[in-house]
Amino acid sequence: MLPLVLALGGAAPRADAPKNAIGIVPAVNAPRFGIGLAYDRAVHKNVSIGARFEYAIPTGGYAHLQGLTETLAVSVWVPRALKGFFGEASLGLAHSVLAVQPKLRRTSIIPGLGAGLRWRFGKTFFIGASLGMRWGKLVRDDRGICTYRSACPATRGGPWVRVASEVGFAF
Repeated sequence: MLPLVLALGGAAPRADAPKNAIGIVPAVNAPRFGIGLAYDRAVHKNVSIGARFEYAIPTGGYAHLQGLTETLAVSVWVPRALKGFFGEASLGLAHSVLAVQPKLRRTSIIPGLGAGLRWRFGKTFFIGASLGMRWGKLVRDDRGICTYRSACPATRGGPWVRVASEVGFAF
């Protein structure tokens, strides 16, 4: 990977800089809550790619409807990858699944844009915060499970605000 980055005229990440980061991400997908796991990999001095897995906390009385989202993201960082300010573009796939019958599900594709800040303490521990917008577009709908729209917060349609915090380790 490094020869390809150098051949394209990019700068390589510093040898002593962390190249990976994992974190726990509590998030508000306004007005609902979720908790997730995040992984980021520095691929350039100022660019990282990442994968996120998020669990949407069910609405009261609807614990039988589980909401999951898998997301891929590309982030541009200042002053360097995994530290400081960042802008992010993401693309996610969300599912609301009936717990006792997983074949009954609702699926949405969710593009998003966001910005944030990550503070690193020492070489490894970090905390972060981000703010962004996501837009949900329904691609599969089993009408029998999400008759009440707010019962399926992971797969809702239209735009919404996302506010997240992050705690983790870079290595």
